[in-house]
Amino acid sequence: MSRPHRSAGTRTGPTKTLAGRRVGVRTRDPAQKRARIMGAARRLFAERGFGATSTAAVASHAGVSEGIVFHHFGSKAGLLEAVAADYGRGLAQAMFEAAPLPGTAPSATAMLQSAFTYVRKHGALARLLGLSAEPSESSAARRASRAEIVGALARGFEAWAQSGLLRPMDAQIVAELLFALVEAALMECFVRGDGSREAIYLREAVRCVEGAVLPLPTDPYPTRSPS
Repeated sequence: MSRPHRSAGTRTGPTKTLAGRRVGVRTRDPAQKRARIMGAARRLFAERGFGATSTAAVASHAGVSEGIVFHHFGSKAGLLEAVAADYGRGLAQAMFEAAPLPGTAPSATAMLQSAFTYVRKHGALARLLGLSAEPSESSAARRASRAEIVGALARGFEAWAQSGLLRPMDAQIVAELLFALVEAALMECFVRGDGSREAIYLREAVRCVEGAVLPLPTDPYPTRSPS
């Protein structure tokens, strides 16, 4: 008698003998589990707040055991930090998807408009990261998000400055300073404000960024190469 057909991927692990029978060991992709946990955490942290969300609730919504949450993230604070880093990567990706093709000047308007749109869409999570109930956990989460965004900006500024599209600069420092500026605009607009003045915050943020990075006819503070 032929064996019944099994769809691909149903049982991917090796077989073991159990009570004289060979049984398949079901395996799951760890990356898929991690992604499910992150998705559940994002939703629950945004809906309930970090303090009111337990790791057991995250595990239940992700369809995994609570032990798997700790295996991947170490602690609830570690999970928040991972969610924040993912948020930062998403915001940076949104900004650079609006960046121009290589060889053309970057558009502060397009990139910042994408940043404002991203934060408006993920407003509840932006509020969570900015106003977490636990200062130490909030700080770690914000550092994780900041590192992703500043790193992406620094790499972009460095490439654009080397191509002559932006003024000569210390790309890392400029990225850090402009992150602080744009973060303040986003926080005031969407976290402390209700978003009704988005167009004004966007306009002024664009003007500040353009004034900071565009080439000047005469630079009163020429950038010196590190000795």
